[in-house]
Amino acid sequence: MAARKGKRRARRSARGGLGQRVAVALATIVLVLCAASVTFSLFFQAPDGTRRQLTVAIRNGSGVPGIAADAEAALRRMEVRVVEVGNAERFDYEETVVIVRRRGAEADRLAERIGCGNVTVQVRKDAAADVELILGADYRSLRLGGDE
Repeated sequence: MAARKGKRRARRSARGGLGQRVAVALATIVLVLCAASVTFSLFFQAPDGTRRQLTVAIRNGSGVPGIAADAEAALRRMEVRVVEVGNAERFDYEETVVIVRRRGAEADRLAERIGCGNVTVQVRKDAAADVELILGADYRSLRLGGDE
């Protein structure tokens, strides 16, 4: 009987203990998350050939208080650089819209990531951000990490 227990222990230690397997699993998860973070961050090629992070201005166009701040937190978790948060000029937007304000912006990629099918180009030289995100009444359907 003692010989059997000894053989079992030897087999278990040869395979690695539970702690070792948990450590390997956690290390794998961390590596995958790091790779995803690098892959999904939004950068674009500037006219001078350099790569820089996409900048976004968020506007609440739905009239529901607090959703622009919620969207800001979600975009920051996605490693998007939010430079302005505020209200839109009006509060009757039915659909969320992504507006390209500077040429070369990765607006389509951002729109795809958050689930917005409405992308418009309205370039403005005095724009504070590459992209303006105007949240409409459909904001709950966006993929911003909240109730989807």
